[in-house]
Order: sequence, then structure tokens, then C-alpha cells
Amino acid sequence: MMRAEIRVMDFTIITLAGGFLISLCVGVLTGLFGVGGGFLMTPLLIILLRVPAAIAIGTDLAVITINSMVGILKRRGTGTVDVKLALLAATGALLGVIGGQRLMVYVRDLPPIVVQGRSQNTLEYGVMLAFVVVLSWVAAFMYLDLRVNAGQAPAKRVGLFARINLGPRVAFASLEEPRIAVLPLVLAGALIGALTGLMGIGGGVLWLPVLVYLVGQRAAKAAGTSLLLVWLSSLLGTALNITSGNVNGWLCVVMVAGGAAGTVGGTHLGLRLTGPRLRLGFIFVLLAAIFLIGGRLAVMTFGGRAP
Repeated sequence: MMRAEIRVMDFTIITLAGGFLISLCVGVLTGLFGVGGGFLMTPLLIILLRVPAAIAIGTDLAVITINSMVGILKRRGTGTVDVKLALLAATGALLGVIGGQRLMVYVRDLPPIVVQGRSQNTLEYGVMLAFVVVLSWVAAFMYLDLRVNAGQAPAKRVGLFARINLGPRVAFASLEEPRIAVLPLVLAGALIGALTGLMGIGGGVLWLPVLVYLVGQRAAKAAGTSLLLVWLSSLLGTALNITSGNVNGWLCVVMVAGGAAGTVGGTHLGLRLTGPRLRLGFIFVLLAAIFLIGGRLAVMTFGGRAP
């Protein structure tokens, strides 16, 4: 049986300094957009610092837990966190985290796969490919919405879940069409939670569009509610990864310091921006992440291969 531990590896000063800078930048995004930042932190640790994929995922979730907690505390009294909605969505998300983390551990122990004649670490290659697919979908979805609405938020925001007559409906104070179906919300939480456990994302990159377009929250409230969901999911994911030995102690400490500082500044700025500006900025961040991860995948797949 595995014993709970926080793994301490011999990372160099460059690795630790790089981890601090990455978490500082990602912390700003956490406060600004209400996302955990795992969609950037995990691939950056793997691509730039060559941290093993399982360690990057586990350590990333530990940092996200602290970052999102700082962001929530900064938003106290702002009215941008719907606790009731977050707790209901978390009933599915937490179950999803457990399943996703178990799948990650299983894939971590698989032998390498061969792609285009090159041997690849199964977990690293699979996670990077999943990031490109997920982030491309989110970016395209949000861009089409901005085009349809000419960059302006609608006069009344009504999410898809408000139009679904499936199972019981619950009212939430943060919504303009307050009663929405519960079952789709819980199922969305389960799917996002599974990706959290598998890919090391806090889930905010997916929760933000779900809360805005499917649930019907305004962007500022979606950012705050997303932070609470990110914190709940990443807290469980961190505990599971500590048990599996996938959290590096020293790297976690320096990244928590950088992430907390960045989150404070990002939250202060995020509370001053309008919804359309938040969403447009978020799309640019997603495109940068897709370009970076896609480039790494291309090198892994084709780079250096003899003709």
C-alpha cells in the first residue's frame, strides 16, 4: 500500500527559480480570470523545466489550491462568489476528481507509446494532446460568442441550463434567470472534475465558460464562483496526489510563494474589468497556451526524426 508523502527531488536552482516565475505569472491569471492556471502551469513545468508529468500534475494542483484560496479571500464582500451554486456543482466535480486522478496514476505506469516512429512517455504525450483539444474547444466557443454579440454582454444573460427541463430546478441569487436544472450542472461538474484529476488543471479554464454560457452568470460573478470550485476540486486532487507521491515539496513551496503574490495583483485588476474585456483577454491567453503546447507536441512527434 502506498504511504502518504510529499516527494522531495533534487531540482536545480534554475528549476526552482523557473517554477517561481511560472507560478507568479499564472497567479495573476488566477486572480484576473478566476481560473486555477493549471492549463498553463502543468504544460509549462513539463515543457520549460522538464518536470516529470506526474510530478507536474500533482505539484500544480497543490499550488492551485493555495492560489485559488488567496483569490477567494481577496473577493470577500464583493458579491462575486455564489457559494450555493459552487457547492452544488462540486457534488459532481469531487467525484470526477477521484476518477480522473486514478486514471492518471494508471496511465503514469503504462509503458511508452510509439508515435511516428518515436518513443513517447504515455502520460506526458497524452496530457499534452488533451490540453490542445480542450483549450482549442474553449477558445473557439468563446470567440464565436463574442462575434455573435459584437463583443458586448447581452442585456439579459440566460444560460442553456435554464432552458433544460430535466429533473429538479434550483434558484440561485447570482443568476438573472434564477432557476436552472440541477442534473446538467452536476454532470458538468463531474466531467470537469475528471479532467482536473487527469490533467492537473484546477478546472477554471472550463468552469468559466460553463458558468457564463451554460449556467448564465455574468463574467465577474463566474470568475468568483469558479475560484471556489477550483479550490474545492484542487484541494481533493492535491490530497490524492500526495498519497500517490506526486507532489514535490521544494517546488511546491517556491511556486506557492510566486502564485500567492500574482493572485493578489490579478484579483485587484480583475475586479476592475468588464465582462467582454475579461473574456477577450482570456481568449488571447488560451491561444498562447495552444501555440506553446502545440509546438511542443510537434517537436515530440516529428522533431529530429530521420527522413
